[in-house]
Amino acid sequence: MQIQHPYLDAILRWARGEEAIRAVVITGSLARVDGSVDEYSDLDAQIITRDVERLTRDDSWLDTLGEVWIRFPLHQQAPYRLVWFAGGLKVDFQFIPIADIQAIRASGDLSDEYLRGYLVALDKDGLYANMPPSPRVFPIPAPPSRTEVETAINEFWFEAIHVAQFIRRREFWVAKYRDWTMKEDLLRLMEWHARATGGRAVNTWLLGKRVQRWADAETTAEIERIWSRWDAAEMWRALLVQLALFRRLSRELLAALGVDYSEAKYLRIEAYIRQLYAQDKETR
Repeated sequence: MQIQHPYLDAILRWARGEEAIRAVVITGSLARVDGSVDEYSDLDAQIITRDVERLTRDDSWLDTLGEVWIRFPLHQQAPYRLVWFAGGLKVDFQFIPIADIQAIRASGDLSDEYLRGYLVALDKDGLYANMPPSPRVFPIPAPPSRTEVETAINEFWFEAIHVAQFIRRREFWVAKYRDWTMKEDLLRLMEWHARATGGRAVNTWLLGKRVQRWADAETTAEIERIWSRWDAAEMWRALLVQLALFRRLSRELLAALGVDYSEAKYLRIEAYIRQLYAQDKETR
């Protein structure tokens, strides 16, 4: 398969000239061949190297590839670089020791990234000669444990009280900061719910991508209403919708997992939040 990306040729020229680099492997959407590639797709490039430390200690080599707008992380020796090049073109570099690839080849067990799809763009030593082909499937996580679900539910309601009180205080920045933690827990529950009620083969992607495809119709309709403007009345409305959505997902998820669930405590918390809302006369 021919990989198309404006920076791929430059990266391969650089890699061929670096003795320490032995292979370049493309993962992500460009390697999945699932029709998800568009003009905004990143290039995910694994750099298989003998010297991760040198390439990450000094990343000035990035500037030889093109005009760098921004790189992340900055001044850190992390085993990756996420880079925006001029024109809004993004390349995610991941630096992998040769031994890691040799271990995959010896075991025959592909990593999660390789299970989703990989394409070898450069292989100086035949490292990938006997590597199993990618089945191009998303690994399906195991169902969450009771502890994992209870932890997410607990954190959600912990922050819900914060959000309500900060709306009353008109501390909107802090309210939205706390609300984002609630939404992280909500997304986690949505993913678990989709797999538990729709079959484990449901692909929930990452970071809420394609949520309209994998969440149920009732959920996708409700999540359109959980985002608010910088306005107390709007923030109350969105919060109350989010509480109801989260309670429904919690009930249905735990029922699907065969776990007993008592929401009495959370109903009391919601009643307290609704009381704060009722007292907020300025939002009427």
